[in-house]
Amino acid sequence: MRRKPKIEVTDSFLAKQGHTRESYEKLSKAGRWSVRNRARHYEMCKATVAKKPEHYSKRHRKYCLMQNYNITEEQYNQMLEAQSGRCAICGTDTPTGKWKAFAVDHDHKTGLVRALLCNECNRGIGFLKDSAELLQKAANYITSHDKKTKADKHEKNNSKTS
Repeated sequence: MRRKPKIEVTDSFLAKQGHTRESYEKLSKAGRWSVRNRARHYEMCKATVAKKPEHYSKRHRKYCLMQNYNITEEQYNQMLEAQSGRCAICGTDTPTGKWKAFAVDHDHKTGLVRALLCNECNRGIGFLKDSAELLQKAANYITSHDKKTKADKHEKNNSKTS
């Protein structure tokens, strides 16, 4: 069996892979192999995950909770219990989204975790840039249009009876 020629690990190659020479040298032997053989590594990982998708999605979730929010799965469950298993904003008990779990809402400036939200509420405040001022303006906008709609309906009803 013929071996493939070794990939030359140049600084420009490493830069394309998201590494510097220093970061590459700090990797384990397996880590360096995966950088040089990214496509093969990806296929191997994909095949492994396909064998036990539930195991790897739970494992990935635990990793993401710690990596992104610095909380454990146990802390997440304690927060959920403290919120009675509901979204902290709308109160739904049915989470949606990719994970079918409540999103961890956090302050993007400080990184501090605030509460658990359903996907819709989390995205809503995210689209409003986590700004209380924008959220208040949006609430005022909806309220003012609700009043207009009610006034228009009332006016239509009065004109029909006349």
